[in-house]
Amino acid sequence: MFEQNLSGLIFPNMTFGKYETPWDLVRWIYKGGSKANVRTVTTKITSGQLGQPLMERIELVHQIHEVLSNYLDRGSRRETVRSVIDKLTLLFRWADENNKELSLASIESSYLHWTDWLLHRVRIKNDLSERTAYSYGSVAGWALDRVLERSIPIVKTTRLSLPKRTPRAVRPQADKQNLEETFALGHFLLDIADALHVDAIWGPIPVRIQLRNGIALEEWSGLKRSETLKPPNPKYPNQTKFLAKKSAQKRAKWTAETTFRTRYPLINLRIQAEMFMLMGQPAVNLAQTHQLRMDQWRYKPSTHGYEIRTYKHRRWGPVVFEIYSQYRQVFERYLKWRTAIFPDDPNGLLFPLLGHGGKQTTRHPEKHPMFNNLKNACVRAGIKYLPPSALRQTNVNWLLRRTQDPDLTANEKQHAVKTLLSVYEKPSLQRAMVQIKNFWAQYDPAQAAVGIGTCLGKTPEPIANKPAPATQPDCLTPTGCLFCKHLREIDSFDHVWSLASFRLLKSFELGAQAPVEPRKAVPKHPAEIAIERITAKVNYIKNSSPQRGEWVQEALLRIEEGRYHPTWAWMIESL
Repeated sequence: MFEQNLSGLIFPNMTFGKYETPWDLVRWIYKGGSKANVRTVTTKITSGQLGQPLMERIELVHQIHEVLSNYLDRGSRRETVRSVIDKLTLLFRWADENNKELSLASIESSYLHWTDWLLHRVRIKNDLSERTAYSYGSVAGWALDRVLERSIPIVKTTRLSLPKRTPRAVRPQADKQNLEETFALGHFLLDIADALHVDAIWGPIPVRIQLRNGIALEEWSGLKRSETLKPPNPKYPNQTKFLAKKSAQKRAKWTAETTFRTRYPLINLRIQAEMFMLMGQPAVNLAQTHQLRMDQWRYKPSTHGYEIRTYKHRRWGPVVFEIYSQYRQVFERYLKWRTAIFPDDPNGLLFPLLGHGGKQTTRHPEKHPMFNNLKNACVRAGIKYLPPSALRQTNVNWLLRRTQDPDLTANEKQHAVKTLLSVYEKPSLQRAMVQIKNFWAQYDPAQAAVGIGTCLGKTPEPIANKPAPATQPDCLTPTGCLFCKHLREIDSFDHVWSLASFRLLKSFELGAQAPVEPRKAVPKHPAEIAIERITAKVNYIKNSSPQRGEWVQEALLRIEEGRYHPTWAWMIESL
């Protein structure tokens, strides 16, 4: 019975790589097991180096194992489960080092103490970021929530918090630079695909890849590059001659052997370039791309393209990606190349990357590639390497900018609108300026008036109480704007200064008129009505707030000093 409690903590349905150690949670039951190397911990347990198992942990570890096994059986990603195991290992390691009890009854209290220790590392020791600490607590808490059947996440009861990551607006120049770097990488990938055809793969080494930026790359397919070879030693001419002859024979033998063992670096480089082009076109996720099979795409004559159907773990359902018609020729060429390189694997992976030594058995079945070959090629070519996540973000933001429709973009890129806007959308200063301009043009279409202030209308309309002798609004004379219902004042000192200067100009106009005979009833001159209108505006502005009152005082002082607003200065000074 005791041995049965310690068994059954492995994952028999999981497929592991040739050099990968299968997962086994039994090490959590022994003190010090979480710290031990996973490759040697079983030997230490068997030899008794870790002592006796801690009986109070057995039920807890079995419950965690059941949660993770059920999650995997539902078709979830193994990388997610691997992350949970890693974070829980940190919790068990902390308990071992601090002599804390871990059992089904005490796990909640111990978890809270562990998160306090993480917070101590963030605030006191400064060896852990706040975001990383929250990630540790939330991922480990995810499994404990299911073990304890909690309705509220246990991480919500801790003092850990996720710092808000506010996206910063991007300058138009940086936005343009991002697109230029993406286009440069796309051209680079296409040059690689053009150069590494079937004859080049099985041909002589090195393979020369001529890039459109003028740089030529030499791919040696596993051999040392000529520039990295040691120079001959003049002290030992015979030995140098012998080693050079032996090296030449080895290189000739390597070149003559046309197998996966000698050509897998070239094959992988071509496959990685094709993967990036596929991820950059319909913006397929890396998690789906490296596991696509040949039977997961089909030709659609109605749209003159291809449709890729695959499964998305975070969505818990199928997703469909459609390849652009412009990319169809490149994709078809790759399919023919793949058939020629892998004739015995017609229904396997769409991108059958080879492991060390050219063997597919040494490649991890689910772990995505690291693209080291492509990264090194980018460095040698002077091209900035953009990871798949950056390609996808650029693709999504480009489509969002072109369509201006979040719903359409989210549906096209297989996302919820909330996920699109909170995770993928990248603020753009240029786009924000256009949107603000369009908004105010629609809801407050102010434009520069002929006179003073701004205008909200296209046709002049007089105010309701306009005096009869006053100048009629006509969008031609500045005085007419004073009596138009579309005129809007500007809350600034410059506007007050302009009003005071314009009033002085109208006073000069009024003073130039012929004197009126005494006791003769004549209507007011339009200039006099304009002066009264401006004076009423200035008095209202002066009494509206202390700051505006200071504006009026400063404007009147400037008029007394002969400093007029530039709009009216040339007219006033010419009188």
